[in-house]
Amino acid sequence: KTEVPEERYTTPIGKARIHREGADISVITWGAMVYTADEAAQQLESDGVSVEIVDLRTVLPWDKAAVLESARKTSKVLVLHEDTHTGGFGAEIAATIAEEAFEDLDGPVRRVTAPDCPVPFSPQLEKAFIPQVEDVVNGLRELAEY
Repeated sequence: KTEVPEERYTTPIGKARIHREGADISVITWGAMVYTADEAAQQLESDGVSVEIVDLRTVLPWDKAAVLESARKTSKVLVLHEDTHTGGFGAEIAATIAEEAFEDLDGPVRRVTAPDCPVPFSPQLEKAFIPQVEDVVNGLRELAEY
């Protein structure tokens, strides 16, 4: 979904990047969900909602400082990942935000995740399992209205 440099490059371990600047809601995500979040953010632009996307790039270690900075900047956070809702790494991120930036939030930390069930093998069922752009749009709209 993006250009890959011809020359050698490295990705810093434990250092997030801002994939998209925004002011109203932060989406904390990584991997393929960065692009799902980006498509959702584009749809929210027409509603006048500015979405910041933080791409963690690594989850151990993860860039807690970047996440907290974005959460404090926008005051609303959606954590997006492909893992199941219960026990997924997004719960750790949400808990950290609640513990360390609660006073800076204007709404609850929202998670958009896969359901709590085994990953299906069928491509059609797998698509229903993995969060889609529409799921993210709905979560972002809920937070925007909060």
